Amino acid sequence: KARPSEVSKKQSANVVVFPPQLPLMFPVSSVTCGLSPPTIVSNQEEFILQPGSRLNISCTGKRSVVWAEPLPENTFVLPGYFTSTLFIYNATVGNTRYYMCVYEGREGDLQSEEEEEENEAGIYVFVPDPEAAFVPDVPEHLVVPMDSPGVPISCRVSHPHSDVILRSVPGGEEMPAYYDNKMGFFGNLAPGQYQCETAGVNGRTARSDIYTVKIKGEQTQTFWKTTGNTLENW
Repeated sequence: KARPSEVSKKQSANVVVFPPQLPLMFPVSSVTCGLSPPTIVSNQEEFILQPGSRLNISCTGKRSVVWAEPLPENTFVLPGYFTSTLFIYNATVGNTRYYMCVYEGREGDLQSEEEEEENEAGIYVFVPDPEAAFVPDVPEHLVVPMDSPGVPISCRVSHPHSDVILRSVPGGEEMPAYYDNKMGFFGNLAPGQYQCETAGVNGRTARSDIYTVKIKGEQTQTFWKTTGNTLENW
């Protein structure tokens, strides 16, 4: 009969250590601490819903799982035994986002930020709206501090196949930057103001909110704002 110390050594020998990798622009599932990450019960990586429609997504795990808060008001969650089902009803453009399934926290659990990210699974939902080409952004995302690796401009489209360009404000110059329809633009941008633009899928030009890139610690002064699809000086 093996002693506890011998069992512990054998278990430790089965642990595989992976080298660090570059951060990704979208959620993935990874194995950590011997516990498989939650699993979203779907063979799709994203859903495209029509406005007013419904959707339910289930998630399972090796222990209790939950859908990460905050969630939109038009959702509710039905918990089960090591499962959790998210219901979206009367979908709107505001439901366009990632939905993350995570293990429910236990008292005394101490996890690093990296471990928390590795113990989650995500799925993205688009709700295309011809009257709202861009997902409304929160005010705190409209002022972006300068950073050496690059600057994120979080203008996300409601339709996954929209072509988007980034322009300077008020000049209108097109800016070179990488675009991900689930995250927004990312690039080396100088301090100033920028706005995303798309013709959508119906050929009508639409513009996002204006984003202000500033040097950290610098007082923010916004000189342009959007009213509908027009710019106003204020």
